[in-house]
Amino acid sequence: MERNILKIVTENKKLFVPHLFTYRQINIMDKYLHHQILNNTERTYLYSTIKKKIDALRTLKEEFYINGSDMIPKRVEEAKNILKKINKEQAFISGSFLYKKDYEDIDIYVISKRRKSYHKENQHFTFITEKMLKNPIFFSSLKYSIANFSIDIKPEIKRPEFNDLIMTYEMAIGEFLGNDDLKMLRTLIFEYYIHMKNEILDSFTLFKKSQHIKKNKEKIKIVNLMTKELLLNIYSKKYLYAQLCPFLKDLKKMIKGKGVYDNIIIYLDLLTEVKNECRRT
Repeated sequence: MERNILKIVTENKKLFVPHLFTYRQINIMDKYLHHQILNNTERTYLYSTIKKKIDALRTLKEEFYINGSDMIPKRVEEAKNILKKINKEQAFISGSFLYKKDYEDIDIYVISKRRKSYHKENQHFTFITEKMLKNPIFFSSLKYSIANFSIDIKPEIKRPEFNDLIMTYEMAIGEFLGNDDLKMLRTLIFEYYIHMKNEILDSFTLFKKSQHIKKNKEKIKIVNLMTKELLLNIYSKKYLYAQLCPFLKDLKKMIKGKGVYDNIIIYLDLLTEVKNECRRT
């Protein structure tokens, strides 16, 4: 239920009583806002009578927030209509639907008490909690979206685990060599801008930067430089050296095996360079 409208009504009850609400209804709303337990009669009253009036007031509001630029105008209007139809208190639409001619799904995010997701025709619904919006991934989506609520969130930044970052790097190189989707490259760019530029890229900007690197003849060199800078700046040199020594040993064993793959040579060269940099400090 639209808590903001409930709050406005309870704080200005003299304007609404007895024209739209009774004092009993106001008291029930106040209890709901302060997370007090409602008895069965109050709960029935809240959802059968009060909610209908609050929903009607919400339709008068119908504010939409356009976060980001270079959206397809027709898609912006479509997104607004979808948000009206689903009639959720806090929801937003993000993803390639807003900026690409061809897209797979319409990504619809709904703020809820529980997390779940499902597909309905070409619409992908993701229910997340309000706290999860502090996660940079979801915040990035909200930064490029059509929403029915304003952004007032401070994201929580966490350093990636060493093994996770290395795996992301390896898979990003593998994407280039296999001409695959650039999901891991986008993840790497995302982490780089968070920790090196102190910036959370919105989903559209992230897409553009990944495409720019993909088309560059020196894309592997660019990814190597980004990874090297990340490793040397977000971990201590002592920790990094201790992690890289056994990791490099395993890579060298792979090279001595029957098949030598280009990707392993690339990993070995970069990570050896990083290890030597740690030893010099």
